[in-house]
Amino acid sequence: MDSPPEDIFTSLPSELLAQIFKHATITSSTLITYSAVSRHWRSTALTPDLWASINVPFSCRNPAALIQASLERSKSCLFDITLALPDPAHMPVVTSVMLLVVEHVHRLRRLAISATSFSSTPEEVFGLLQNAQRAPQLVDLELSFMDRNPHLSMGIPQGKLLMQAPLLSSLRLHGVTSPVPFVGLRSLDIQGLRTTYADFRDMVTASPLLTVLTLPQLRLMFDLQSTALSPIDIPSLKTLALSFCKPHPSNELFPCHDLVSLLSVPNLEYLEIGGANAPDLAKSFQDNGFTKLRTLRLSNASITDRPFEAENFEFLRSLTMVEELELIHSHAEYLLPTVEKQKERLKVGGRRPRTRSINSRDLHSGLSYYVRPVPLAASRKSPPELSSSTPIYPNLRSISLDTFIAGETLWLYHIVLERPQLQLVKLSPMAERHMTTSLGIMDGVLQTKPHSHLQKLGDPEIASVNVGKLLRERVTVQEIDNDGFISV
Repeated sequence: MDSPPEDIFTSLPSELLAQIFKHATITSSTLITYSAVSRHWRSTALTPDLWASINVPFSCRNPAALIQASLERSKSCLFDITLALPDPAHMPVVTSVMLLVVEHVHRLRRLAISATSFSSTPEEVFGLLQNAQRAPQLVDLELSFMDRNPHLSMGIPQGKLLMQAPLLSSLRLHGVTSPVPFVGLRSLDIQGLRTTYADFRDMVTASPLLTVLTLPQLRLMFDLQSTALSPIDIPSLKTLALSFCKPHPSNELFPCHDLVSLLSVPNLEYLEIGGANAPDLAKSFQDNGFTKLRTLRLSNASITDRPFEAENFEFLRSLTMVEELELIHSHAEYLLPTVEKQKERLKVGGRRPRTRSINSRDLHSGLSYYVRPVPLAASRKSPPELSSSTPIYPNLRSISLDTFIAGETLWLYHIVLERPQLQLVKLSPMAERHMTTSLGIMDGVLQTKPHSHLQKLGDPEIASVNVGKLLRERVTVQEIDNDGFISV
């Protein structure tokens, strides 16, 4: 009688099995489970670097014991740890975990602390940060608190948080009102930053190699506009990502400086703007030529009734050096109209019919509208006149599109037809679906299809067309693999 075939997983070399474990979603609990399968699996599961990524939820039975086991079994490896603090916090458990991290702080490489409320555990967090300056291998620090306390500054207590971690290069602060005074950063991400000119200038000066600056929900500075301020030069900066607080801060009663208008970033290569609350961009970036800008990303940019909104889009169109355009739920057709749309005059007046398809196509006029209603003041304003002698984004080589609107995928296909220099298109799953199922041909015209439940008996039939397949015959098509720096 033949012996049963050997299990493939028991015959795998330890090195290969360890790689499988590493690329799977592993935690300390799953590694303990793996180690109980067999001797071979146990010896592999005890590989030190598998225990170097620690993410233990405080909701488990004994988080301190699991973290201690991970720290011991990682041996001399550098380790990363993510601490999601409970709410309400069980202070003895939180304190024991913090003490364990401090005990092995000389091996700490990445520290991420998150909580729903910062006020419940400030002492422990501050105590851990004070010890973090003894972390010679610390590279990445992240503090994220969902319930932002407007009265709490990470600069308190004074003189106790001047961090000198020699290798620290990335700092992310969300839900914290002011930056921890670290030096030598390469990446800085501060949500809801409220600062003075002097503090921000000193922070940037302390990080001469800063290459990535992310400022979500940016606010006005504390300095009055009556004060003359010099530009803040950041020649090393390559990536700038911004979104603005909602509603956009008014400075009528308390005239303040816009931080963006004070930045000088001559070597910027990537610009991301998120949300619908952007200030007057032309005024903010008036002193930046952006001669090296290559990638422009817009996330949830919209048309509003603010007077400078059209000027913002015109400013973005003026960035002629852009080679990669990423449009994430933004007004693609407005920013980059097709040649046909540039020649058409925007129809003014008249009431829009109420009947629309699920893909926002108006069944009566054949035009595509956005689901979000455009205010009347904006709907009556024509886009700025575009000169045919100066094409928009003449160096464009790549477009990324994420949209729920079928009409924007139709726009994208027309743009590809008009611009043979385009080489790459990246689509979200929803945009890919529209390309495949939401477009069709009627009377020789490619258009969006109405939803089936809105069609009436006797309506002309629109023949389905797989535009995604046609698109792939002209350009390389990939799935969007970049989430950007701003979550809007």
